[in-house]
Amino acid sequence: MRILIADDHTIVLDGLELLLSTFDFVQQVYKAISEDDLMQHLAQQDIDIILLDIAFGKADGREICRRIKKARPAIRLIALTSHGDMATVKSSIQSGFDGYLLKSEDRRTVMQALQLVAEGEQFFSPQVKDVFFQQGVAKQKAALTRREEEILGLIVGEKTTKEIAEALFISEKTVENHRANLMLKLDVKNMAGLVKKAIMLGYA
Repeated sequence: MRILIADDHTIVLDGLELLLSTFDFVQQVYKAISEDDLMQHLAQQDIDIILLDIAFGKADGREICRRIKKARPAIRLIALTSHGDMATVKSSIQSGFDGYLLKSEDRRTVMQALQLVAEGEQFFSPQVKDVFFQQGVAKQKAALTRREEEILGLIVGEKTTKEIAEALFISEKTVENHRANLMLKLDVKNMAGLVKKAIMLGYA
């Protein structure tokens, strides 16, 4: 995949570029240190995923995300930030970001975020999920992706993580990430609650 990192700090750009270069699924990494730089890359390059700083210099990454989603809906965007408070998370997700990644995350989490978002799924930093659960953001029925609906149906059908992974040709870790996202979206804290909520909302 081709990834564009947009951040107004050179040390962040260089560090992420070095990290992403160690992933065998990353074909090319581009860097943008300003909004003008970002738009120039979009005009000249084919980009699959953008890691976009919410506080992007004088620009608001959330507004940039809205514009990109409107003009180039195929591009996936992951919010890149140091802020994990509820207000920032909520406003970022509402602006259209496909993922939310804290700058404090480790290599494994960054890899998972890129892979899930590339597959058309959503990714939330583990710390962000804690914010959602603790403060109750996900109160209403959430729109699930096709893959999430598939996994939810298999969970209701009492399939194990291994059986789901084999049925959908994905890893058990990916199933676990999907399950965590389902619990976040449906505002439940355990498997029994997930099944009950799925049936109640008509997802299964």
